[in-house]
Amino acid sequence: MPRPLQLDPAALTLRLQTQGPLSAQALALAAGVDRSRVSRAVAALAPRIVRLGTTRGSTYALRRPIRSLGDTFTIRRIDADGRAHDWAELTALHGGWRLNWASPGHAPAWAGELFGLGGFSEGFPFFLGELSPQGFLGRAVGRGLPPTLGLSPDPREWPSDDDTLVYLAAEGDELPGDLLVGDAMLRRAQDRLLRPPATLPECDRAMRYPELATAAAASGIAGSSIEGEQPKFLATLATGAGPTPVIVKFTDIFSTPTGRRWADLLAAEAQAGAILHIHGEARAAPRLLDAARRRFLETPRYDRAGSQGRRGVVSLRALHDAFTGPDTHLWTTAAAHLRGRDLIDDAALRSIRLRHAFGRLIGNTDMHFGNLGFWFDDALPFRLAPAYDMLPMLWAPAPGNATPTPDFAPALPLPAEREIWHEAAGWAADFWQGVAADPQVSPEFAAIARAAQATLGRLREVA
Repeated sequence: MPRPLQLDPAALTLRLQTQGPLSAQALALAAGVDRSRVSRAVAALAPRIVRLGTTRGSTYALRRPIRSLGDTFTIRRIDADGRAHDWAELTALHGGWRLNWASPGHAPAWAGELFGLGGFSEGFPFFLGELSPQGFLGRAVGRGLPPTLGLSPDPREWPSDDDTLVYLAAEGDELPGDLLVGDAMLRRAQDRLLRPPATLPECDRAMRYPELATAAAASGIAGSSIEGEQPKFLATLATGAGPTPVIVKFTDIFSTPTGRRWADLLAAEAQAGAILHIHGEARAAPRLLDAARRRFLETPRYDRAGSQGRRGVVSLRALHDAFTGPDTHLWTTAAAHLRGRDLIDDAALRSIRLRHAFGRLIGNTDMHFGNLGFWFDDALPFRLAPAYDMLPMLWAPAPGNATPTPDFAPALPLPAEREIWHEAAGWAADFWQGVAADPQVSPEFAAIARAAQATLGRLREVA
């Protein structure tokens, strides 16, 4: 049978929609035409067609509109002074995504590991997927989104990365880290630079924090603290050092068993943060405030610089998924994989091992991959960001049991772990001693701390 004289643009469109990027040779073979016919059909579909690469091995892909927002999105970064800089351009394609860097000769050092010919990737860029609203604050964000966006009020129910991109382009002007997607979010950030939001005087915290907590609790999920996820809000304080963005956790009222236990846990988190700060693993020691029968734990945001500047951050979860880490839930195993690929250095790996050992020795059972962060820069290796969310979650309220008293039985170290374990055990001993002596801790939890201190002492004798 003779080959068809032409390649129908509609047939080319359908093939690229269903199969994703294809080379000219693959298109010609599938359609039974000469490669010259492919070039003509591609030209007829311009500019809907994207060529990935410039060599003979290049492929063709079809642009894919995201709702009514188009198919191409500019990604910018906000520097420490609050100024925006073009960083990349993202194009949605059938079968994946394309990234073009604003400075083609200066692509991030890690880009070659993840993006193929012409900047193509089948998966959504890890640094954007990371920005989908998460946790207590994320669900509050979801419920506040305009219905016109067509997004579920619970971000956990968003069916695809397209929903995340819609959110980033329409409402993502105050994201964690330093990225902005699209011109509308840039204009919002620029407006904020010209008209900074009001700051909260430090002297007003005792009055304003309870009001902010009430508002956050009203928009939160009932019983969220019982489920082990601490309610929180964001604020910017007016301090002697200038505007200071903070994240503030808060408890239920002290008269409830849940409120009392979380008050103890926040006091313990403050102790852990202070110790990690002393040893160079945390940016600053958290501050406690009791007001209106609640306890507040205030921590400076390390992804912000002053009132307007920002710093890029990315979680271990995002790096682990992007760089195909092993099937593990342990920080140390995931970090060793990153080190093996030269994505982090020896100093970062050692710090992660120290933090992990310290966490285990203070009963932190919530060291998930979202609770370990890295600075997000163009350079390699990724540098470890300050520690956060380090507290004895073994004793956190659970459904049906607001004040659990579980056994505290940390494992002894393996021989290869002994040096770091003993160093972390010294930190943990200081932690438990501090908790036991803290006047802001209830007698019941002080007793728990003394028992844990005794357990740790026995372990150190035989380890």
